[in-house]
Amino acid sequence: MKKVMLTLLAAAILVGLALPALAAVENVKVGGDVNFKMIYRNNFDFMTDDAVKLNPHYTYMGTRIYVKAELSGNVEAMVRLINERDFGNDYLREVEGSVLLDLGYVKVSDLLTKGLTLTVGRQEIQLGEGLVVGSRYRALDYLGADVGTAALDYGQQKAFDAVKVDFAPAENLVLSAFKAKIIESYGLGTVTIPAIPPLIPTPVTLSMGDVDLWGASLNWKPEGLSVEPYFVSLNAYHNDTTLMTGGVRATWDVAGFSLKGEFAKQFGELGPATDFKGWAGYLGAGYTFDVAAKPAVSFATNYFSGDDGTSTDIKSWIPVFPANIASRVGKIAYPALFPAGEGTIISTTLGLQTTGLWSTKLGLGLQPTEKLGLGLDFFYLRANEVAPGVSKTIGYEIDASAKYMITEDLSLCGDLGYFMRGGLIKDTLGAGTKNAWQAIASIGLAF
Repeated sequence: MKKVMLTLLAAAILVGLALPALAAVENVKVGGDVNFKMIYRNNFDFMTDDAVKLNPHYTYMGTRIYVKAELSGNVEAMVRLINERDFGNDYLREVEGSVLLDLGYVKVSDLLTKGLTLTVGRQEIQLGEGLVVGSRYRALDYLGADVGTAALDYGQQKAFDAVKVDFAPAENLVLSAFKAKIIESYGLGTVTIPAIPPLIPTPVTLSMGDVDLWGASLNWKPEGLSVEPYFVSLNAYHNDTTLMTGGVRATWDVAGFSLKGEFAKQFGELGPATDFKGWAGYLGAGYTFDVAAKPAVSFATNYFSGDDGTSTDIKSWIPVFPANIASRVGKIAYPALFPAGEGTIISTTLGLQTTGLWSTKLGLGLQPTEKLGLGLDFFYLRANEVAPGVSKTIGYEIDASAKYMITEDLSLCGDLGYFMRGGLIKDTLGAGTKNAWQAIASIGLAF
């Protein structure tokens, strides 16, 4: 399958790269956005000891500028630059630079035949809601994108360096395939992970060759329904590691009611003696009442397998490149417990635990006026695999939000979250634990 995909992509690239040379600019659009977040966080390590507790308070600023050019011959080019920083940390910018490439691609539509589209370059790729693939960067490895902010979970960079082909033989059917380069080793066989204190106190050098991400999907959309089977393969060639994920997602929307579900199973090998056997899935529903203020209710349950340590195989779900993690676990639990993705706890105090996760979410929404939107989400988080004598209850989280549109392009937002630690945290850390909370005030402008 990989050889066929590679041949098709190579042929499409040769033709696609030749066409822009003959294209003329027909329309150019310039725009961007600026976002500020005043962030107050308390006890994200769940400890009361002043020597170790994390109480960062800072102001995040994200700025993006883009130029989009539409050319003759169904050719389109996009370049977007981004700067993400916290007020007062300019000394870091002298080390790693302040402006990065966020998007940079060429897109050719109706290439060779009607409905065939080729996109080459740094681009955003997401399957469904991003359970498996949606963002190149997560809170854990976001430093690879930009070290200018401590708000790693709010980072806006998501794009992959990739080649993507889409083919739409009918209005309601799209077949897609892509190859993304995650790590280019240039044949050196080693990759150095920078220090991320206190999780990684010193740089670590790994023996690893190129890392590529392959994917293919089919999206069928009859009226009110969407069905999307997909396949993803993450390959680290030097270590003979192949993590493959196959899944299917479906949604149904009719008269204010929505139903969604997804199931994904992992397989492949980590060396000659270890297989990947994790799985994940979710089921959700929502309803928006057709009355004044548009009250809405939603429910979702997500499951990510854990590892009980009884086998040489890896039974825990391995996050690939998920997006929208906070929507499944909570805005506090994501950076404090699951920076690598759902199911794997990574914490300065709790350490590394492949417990898996069963999350349940109840959401409420309200639109009191045309410009004001309110939201309230409640999460229950439970581990699937723990050591004997340790509670499976990770905790409970409540997230409240409000958004007010001052104008069509200018918005004010407020977020307040509270995480109540459960038995797993108390049993692991012992006495002296404390609940976590955060408050965020935001202003955003698009132009």
